[in-house]
Amino acid sequence: MKTATLLARGMCALLLNRFSKGFRLAVPILLLACAQVLGQSKNITGTVKDDSGAPLAGVTIQIKGTTSGAVSDGEGKFKLSAPDNAVLNVTFIGYEPQEVPVAGKSELNIVLALSKKTLTDVVVVGYGSVAKRNLTSAVTTVQSKDFIQGGFNSPLQQIDGKVAGVTVSNPAAADPNRSTDVQVRGAASLNAGNSPLIVIDGMPGGDLRNVMQQDIASITVLKDAAAAAIYGSRGANGVVLVETKKGKSGRVTMTYDSYAEHDAVAAKPDILSADEYLAKNRGNDQGARTQWYDELLRKDNFGTNQFLTISGGNENSIFRLSGNFRTKQGIDIASDRHEYGYRANFQQKVLDGKLEFSGNLSQRFVKEEYTNYAAFNQAVKLNPTIPIMDPNDATKYNFLAGYDTYNPVADLLARENGADQNYSIVDLNVKLHILKNLNTEVKLARQGHEMLKREYYTSKSPESISNDRTGRGRLQNEKWTDYTLEWIGNYNTKIDKHDIAVMGGYSYQEFNNQAFWAENMDFPSDGFGYNNLGAGLWNQEKGRLGMDSWKSKEKLVAFLGRVNYNFDDTYFLTASFRYEGNTKFGKDNKWGMFPSLSAAWRISNLPALKDSRIFNDLKLRASYGVTGRSGFDRYTAMFRYQQYGMYQNDQGEWISVYGPGNNFNPRLAWEKAQAYNVGLDFALLNNRLSGSLDVFDRRSKGLLDNYEVAVGAFLHTNMFVNVGTTSSKGVELTLNWEAVKTGDFSYNTSVTGSYIKSKLITWSNAEYTGNFRELQSLPSPGNPGYAYRLDPGTELGSFYGYRYAGVNDAGQIMVWKDGQLGKEAIVYSSANADRDRTYIGHGAPRYELSWGNTLNYKAFDLSLFFRGRFDYQILNLYQMYYGLQAEQGINLLKDAYSRNGHIKSSKLITDYFLENGDYFRLDNVTLGWTPKLHSKIVNNFRLYGSVRNVFTLTGYSGLDPTAIGVAGLTPGYGDLSLYPVTRTFTLGAQVTF
Repeated sequence: MKTATLLARGMCALLLNRFSKGFRLAVPILLLACAQVLGQSKNITGTVKDDSGAPLAGVTIQIKGTTSGAVSDGEGKFKLSAPDNAVLNVTFIGYEPQEVPVAGKSELNIVLALSKKTLTDVVVVGYGSVAKRNLTSAVTTVQSKDFIQGGFNSPLQQIDGKVAGVTVSNPAAADPNRSTDVQVRGAASLNAGNSPLIVIDGMPGGDLRNVMQQDIASITVLKDAAAAAIYGSRGANGVVLVETKKGKSGRVTMTYDSYAEHDAVAAKPDILSADEYLAKNRGNDQGARTQWYDELLRKDNFGTNQFLTISGGNENSIFRLSGNFRTKQGIDIASDRHEYGYRANFQQKVLDGKLEFSGNLSQRFVKEEYTNYAAFNQAVKLNPTIPIMDPNDATKYNFLAGYDTYNPVADLLARENGADQNYSIVDLNVKLHILKNLNTEVKLARQGHEMLKREYYTSKSPESISNDRTGRGRLQNEKWTDYTLEWIGNYNTKIDKHDIAVMGGYSYQEFNNQAFWAENMDFPSDGFGYNNLGAGLWNQEKGRLGMDSWKSKEKLVAFLGRVNYNFDDTYFLTASFRYEGNTKFGKDNKWGMFPSLSAAWRISNLPALKDSRIFNDLKLRASYGVTGRSGFDRYTAMFRYQQYGMYQNDQGEWISVYGPGNNFNPRLAWEKAQAYNVGLDFALLNNRLSGSLDVFDRRSKGLLDNYEVAVGAFLHTNMFVNVGTTSSKGVELTLNWEAVKTGDFSYNTSVTGSYIKSKLITWSNAEYTGNFRELQSLPSPGNPGYAYRLDPGTELGSFYGYRYAGVNDAGQIMVWKDGQLGKEAIVYSSANADRDRTYIGHGAPRYELSWGNTLNYKAFDLSLFFRGRFDYQILNLYQMYYGLQAEQGINLLKDAYSRNGHIKSSKLITDYFLENGDYFRLDNVTLGWTPKLHSKIVNNFRLYGSVRNVFTLTGYSGLDPTAIGVAGLTPGYGDLSLYPVTRTFTLGAQVTF
């Protein structure tokens, strides 16, 4: 009997193996009988969830080798009957398939991970998407799971250091109302903007202030011109594509995401105490002991974010709704921010999926209270023995008279300066699948932004007292409304080894701006504030209006197209164009063509490498494209009249006087950037080591600037024209390594690095001649001149000044004659500014590096993110203005009597005050805990703590090199009005039901 059973089992196993390969439907009875012989069937129940703990509906659970199985319901549950030795194949679109043995189990809890292809292989590009492995241009995507964690003012801070070639600069990170400066592949423009174009869910010109960080699914940066050319005259500074999260089919899930944060001062200026101030005979003792800097700090600041999202649906209907409430107090005693809003999106399929409707609706309300960075400048230099309150009247602030001298506490508290903002986005998309390989889509969108700015300076404020006013009130209402209409068609086909995809479309955008403001002064009482502007007496004087209004509009029309060609998954070619017109341009240059061409070769498909155990993918890319830059004022190209003030006529009546406002330029056009890029993408060692290397050369021509013209031929001495040329060259590297992966422990690390250098090539042409440009005049009193100079052949952001040659016996600064080291040292007072000044450094970092580390051990995860910038200088104005004993009537840094004690003369722009800004810092550390829960209610729970700005390694003597801006034309400028540097602590929790 035992032998017969074994023989039957062997025969059945053979039959199952044979018929499971295509003929099993012909012998269902035989297979069922064999299944009974091979193992006694038993009832199996279970649930299927994703890696966040959300149930998955519609998952196929099939007994391997048979057609028997089940499908999970809306709660992810399933039930089936299977032999004890069966194996279940679990499959669901968008997730990694899984094989689950049944042996010894009657209840299964299955967790499916998102498909690696879903996570990494599909990249959003302009007006479409493409498989990452088929990219022919320089495009980088950061998924939400890889964002830097913690609370931020801008979503772009979440990718700071994550994308090679992208510089994110936020000099006042602790100011809740401060936006972030972003630059892609260096600065290139003088007057047309250096910030990238933002595209949110396919809408060009999106406003990131309307998007919460928890709503973002991915951020993609189009870095080279071939990728960005599809956006025409706005793509030269790169394009940032933001995709928001969408709902998923299955049971309705709810996620609550909350965090609280606190800022602590990480560094303060080391200034003389009151006793030291008096001991050094810096000024008179006025009786108090005031730590002005500390008085401006809010030590108990607190911020919180409450975020709730609900999503779900089925194969035809998907929705997601989110809402949040966020508060954030600044580290200073004035700034504050309260915001709340919602975002909703949906997707609905009808006509068996041939017609799709989708859309987004979002709105955000913000109440902002602003600070004044210059108050911290006052706090450094004020006499520390001056009392805050009036010694003769404790109800009043102490009034301080003098040039650029005021009570900073009164400046921040005896006034209101803020705004109420309302952001909104509505977009609707209709997509028709005409054929399986042909579809067309229409997008309609409206983006709105309304701002009510409110200011009131009380009669006790320094401004009112110094100007002999009894209060000043001002209200400004401004509105921006943008409309978008786009119609896109897509066609793809496969012929043998040839894959072809074609996209064509039309785009129309309209941008409107309208504003009104009113102002008055000298009120009978501070009680009304800005709510009764008519009560002020100032505007009752003849000739004073106290109000203004304006309105502007811009239209943009474009025809665009792209062809993607793929031969045998080995050779790739992409060509695109955008033919675009814009009302901002002159009548002779309304339209422009922006073409691009890129190609790639998958080297790893060579016979010698195809079966390599080292190379999983190796692809060489090359691209060329033309993009534009058009961030200049509207109506610049047109002949304009402008008001020149109010004047009395012969009858004594006050009238407005108008006259020609500019030299109009019918040839005015966008700046044109031509760029080349060569790249290498690779994946090695079973895809555990991957990355890319890019080399680029971007040349921007027709730079916009004001040039001198002859009066007579023209009405004004300056004209806004296209003349100059700049270049940006660089190398970018990205590496990702899955270093360790075991059952309980994994370690992944990533490195991004870049080298970028931007230069001014030419300044003039045959028609217009430009002289050098001096930028960034230093503060008064004792203004020593401009800090930067632009000249052909020089690097953008170059400092211009004297070379330090030590001091003489009297402690006076010596400089090198002709700016040549070792030639002849002369006293600075006898130096010739035209002869002896030279280029002394550059403020734009040439090298940027970041290093990310993620460790997971059972339920714990730890991430450490390092970043650094190298090979650049910072002009340390703190040392120049407050580090020299010759500066009279102010407090000083202690360095004035130590490191700078040998200098007895006054401030001067010299490389002595130019310091290396190089730094390397642990920018963020996050520790998380995600325990496994056996709960029918809570699907996932995570608790985490995060610290930002953990420590910084640097030789810079200022507060922090990261507090100094490094974007734009004046990078590395160590401003005196420096907002406090902080260390941020965040504690958060995420729960999914």
